[in-house]
Amino acid sequence: MKKSKKITAWVLVLAFWFFPVSLGASQKNLQNRIKFLDNIENVEWYRVEGQNVIIGWKGVPENFYSWNHKTAVKASKASLYEVYVWSVRYTQKDWSPGKGGQLCITTAQMSRFGKSSCKK
Repeated sequence: MKKSKKITAWVLVLAFWFFPVSLGASQKNLQNRIKFLDNIENVEWYRVEGQNVIIGWKGVPENFYSWNHKTAVKASKASLYEVYVWSVRYTQKDWSPGKGGQLCITTAQMSRFGKSSCKK
């Protein structure tokens, strides 16, 4: 009985040790998947905070909905979690999720589109 408890304890220690490493690698992979945002004229800046992608838009392009959709799906391929894409005005550089005042929110999980509050 004592041996099984030791094994369980070691498994938990190893799991907690590897989890932060994989989470950091996932965030870097997520950033690499959304590099296409650099080529979009209306995107002034973007950043990744955990499972949140925050995009600062300068103006709203005609295909605004599709850019948010594409970003959410591509980002979710790099993450095991549901990904939230928050679109804000480019002047809201200090903005963080939960503050309100965003243009729209788009979600995706495991390469599947979730929902969006962006207008088509």
